[in-house]
Amino acid sequence: MGMIINIDQALKQRTHYNVLREPLNAMLQNQQEAWEKKNPIDLLFARNTMSTFQETYTSSIGFDHAFAETGDYAVGPIFNTAEGFSATYRTRTFQGGFIITQQTLEDGQVSRVKDDANAFMKRWHGDIVEYCMAAVGAGFGKKVTWGSDANGGKSSLKLTSADTIDGDLESAKNPLFTNAHTIVKREGMDATQINAAKQSNCFYVDVDFTSTTEDPVLKIAHAINEVITTMENYRDDNGKRAGVIGAKNIVAANNAHVKAAIETALASDMLGGMLNSAYKRATADYTPYLLDVPCCADGKGIFIIDHAYNKANHGLELTERVPLTLDVENSTFPKGVRYGGRQRFDVNCASWRGIAFLYLGDITAATGASNWCTPANFTKITTIPAIAKPVNVVNTVATKEEATEGAQS
Repeated sequence: MGMIINIDQALKQRTHYNVLREPLNAMLQNQQEAWEKKNPIDLLFARNTMSTFQETYTSSIGFDHAFAETGDYAVGPIFNTAEGFSATYRTRTFQGGFIITQQTLEDGQVSRVKDDANAFMKRWHGDIVEYCMAAVGAGFGKKVTWGSDANGGKSSLKLTSADTIDGDLESAKNPLFTNAHTIVKREGMDATQINAAKQSNCFYVDVDFTSTTEDPVLKIAHAINEVITTMENYRDDNGKRAGVIGAKNIVAANNAHVKAAIETALASDMLGGMLNSAYKRATADYTPYLLDVPCCADGKGIFIIDHAYNKANHGLELTERVPLTLDVENSTFPKGVRYGGRQRFDVNCASWRGIAFLYLGDITAATGASNWCTPANFTKITTIPAIAKPVNVVNTVATKEEATEGAQS
């Protein structure tokens, strides 16, 4: 993400405005850089740019095989490949602005100008973050609206992946998060084979944080390990192993109970007297912005991400067509100088395999679940006891040498 400041018109303004222009533009650029250094968007999204109106990414289902056993003098068979699922990436245009009034210019109120410009830039970048969080919440098959008519316009969001509901290339797309992701339906395959090959990146584990009879941290630890292991075993569009084996990162809302549970699950080698299967399986980051997303209300929804796979395979992405551009021009009503902002970007996704969603609780009883998801699209994780337990020493026997040394001492 970058920013362009168009000062051609600013140069035509009166002298006392030009005195304000340089420090203002420098401040705006610094504000942009500060957001790029630490941005909640980067916890969930890859970033990319495109130079055309739209771009279509199509996966290759590759070769079903590359060789077969032949006789010594036989001619080797020729194998063919084909295109798989496709996703078209587009962007939307967003605009907004603010006014430096004539009175402010006449009085040379540099600090007032800087405060207003700083607040505007902070809100602009904050809106991008909230837009992206809303887009993630639109990844469960239900439409989400961001913005309002009172703010100048509404955006309708519904985030899908490239694969289709039945594996046919022409069918409707699956939502980003579902337990029914498909492989490409090839010649000779029927619905039974497609259904048997369906995969999930949408899970829940029935955790009760108030329970006195179960350890919620142990259940969360098992669920994290289960989801990561499932991701490592994913198959690609051709039904071959996809290789989602990069480092995993957990992104959760900044909720005290959930944060403590995740940190304990990742940092403890033992839990409840059992070996912890989630020990060092991932790193974790937290953001308060997810608290405003329905699927993460009360911190119960967490994401597990393979950033390397996402970046290499057109996973969840914030795509920018035109960076934030600020044009400066005279304003006659109200009288003053107008800063007009414009940016083209959107959230896109082709491959679903680099990100998974885990709900900590009973999804069928989730508050407002019917408004943001279909519980039947979730895979339930049933926790099991750890495979190994520590050995407890119940008695010791001293050798003759040890007994003699003890007596001498």
